Amino acid sequence: MPQIGPYTLHTIETGRFGLDGGAMFGIVPKPLWSRRIEPDAQNRIPLHMRCLLLKGADRVILIDTGIGDTFAGTEYEDIYAVDHEGATLEGSLRDCGVLPVDVTDVIL
Repeated sequence: MPQIGPYTLHTIETGRFGLDGGAMFGIVPKPLWSRRIEPDAQNRIPLHMRCLLLKGADRVILIDTGIGDTFAGTEYEDIYAVDHEGATLEGSLRDCGVLPVDVTDVIL
């Protein structure tokens, strides 16, 4: 694992979401970018949501908290194709041996 000073760094996935492929690739024509990433019926491409976790002897620092689950079942979740089936913040923290109450600092 990479280290910064006394901290071990962990990249944790908190889910996926979708944004318009044309907006993400700008002036690159769709026939080119769609060869690498297939858009869905609404022209969205899947993107990963990731946070950074720094674990030290006396501190556990979470940089970003992801999109959360407060929008579950809402129009927002449908518009942005929010998907927590493969990963959640709590699940990814648990995979690193951390519970939410163990986090001492949050940086947004």
